[in-house]
Amino acid sequence: MNRTNLSQLAVLATVAQCASFRGAARELGIAPSAVSHAVSSLEARLGVRLLARSTRSVAPTEEGAQLLERLRPALSEIDLALETAVEARDRPAGNLRLTVPRTAAHLTLTPRLGAFAAAYPDIVL
Repeated sequence: MNRTNLSQLAVLATVAQCASFRGAARELGIAPSAVSHAVSSLEARLGVRLLARSTRSVAPTEEGAQLLERLRPALSEIDLALETAVEARDRPAGNLRLTVPRTAAHLTLTPRLGAFAAAYPDIVL
């Protein structure tokens, strides 16, 4: 990724969406100075101005708009991939081996195995 920090790209997209550094800072939960620094660093690294700033508003330059047009779908895909990973983390999976006396297994476990298997399909008994 040419040493461009992914978080800087996400900050840029948020600034463009909010049309302000303060709004982006609120949404991201970081200081406005951190937002400004991230965008400035990205612009310096790329050697191109991505946002046109005035005292009242912020808007993407032509180059910034082109970058954002290609960047937004990629950031959405990354967010989706991360959500999927978190869901997988929260879902029990793997092998489960139980060592219990035969009588206990017959009386206690066997009646509950069907419901357990339905509730946790990714666990192999």
